[in-house]
Amino acid sequence: MWDNIYIRLGDYMAKKYDIVFVDIDDTLNPSDEEVSNYTKEIMKKLKKNGIKVVVCTGRSLQYAINKSIEADLSEYVIASNGAEVYNYKTKESIFSKAITNKEIKSIYEFCTSHSLTIVLNSFNQRFTNNINCEDTDKPVSLINNIDEVLKNNQINQIVILGTNFNRMLIIPELFKEKYNNLNIVNSSKELVEGQKKKNKVFYHDIVANNTAKSKGIVELLDYLHLSSKNSVAIGNSYDDISMTYVVNTSIAVSNAPDKLKEAVTYVTDSAKNDGVAKILEKLCLNK
Repeated sequence: MWDNIYIRLGDYMAKKYDIVFVDIDDTLNPSDEEVSNYTKEIMKKLKKNGIKVVVCTGRSLQYAINKSIEADLSEYVIASNGAEVYNYKTKESIFSKAITNKEIKSIYEFCTSHSLTIVLNSFNQRFTNNINCEDTDKPVSLINNIDEVLKNNQINQIVILGTNFNRMLIIPELFKEKYNNLNIVNSSKELVEGQKKKNKVFYHDIVANNTAKSKGIVELLDYLHLSSKNSVAIGNSYDDISMTYVVNTSIAVSNAPDKLKEAVTYVTDSAKNDGVAKILEKLCLNK
């Protein structure tokens, strides 16, 4: 069914768009792979036509910046699931939403006592209690003293990682009761869908309430004085659903879950097959 939606785009006439918000992993490119040459070529053409393409990701700020530079995208990035909006050329923080030190210390103690990895995202650095964890963006610094970390850094996102499926599965309910000012904005697909897997590192992304990718988009649109009517958002996962609420045109890659596909305007090809580049070429560049 989703392929048919993509096929119908063959006769779609390009319209005026000012800005595109795009997720990274398994959207712009397959996870842990470089952006393809074809995608880079389309991104360059979009920029030449005055269309800004903005990374909008749950990943850390530095990871978002590196990927934006790699693909030659806009100087603006939205990171940590909307908790950070940043211009890396001017080094201007456009928006940030911090988690309180009290909440961070409490979750840090919870993770330490339950053998879970915690990662703290600030604008300039990342900190963890497990320096050997391979499932974290690098670079990352070891937390030797949590009070010193919090004294010198504003933390905008917490990531909890663990291999114990059952323990990770119950965290949302536990935290809902204890931390009503926080939002588990994204979790491993396996946790959301109840698919237990062996030798898998599961995660939860935690931000302050009323923070999501949609919030970051709204903040940047307001800052740039752009309309949601001329905006596009592209994603592949459950945390990308919020983006569909604040743009006129929303797109899912074919490797996305059905829940996202049901919420979007169009479905394109997979990340592996350059789905983002293909649909943006049709929507924005066809005359």
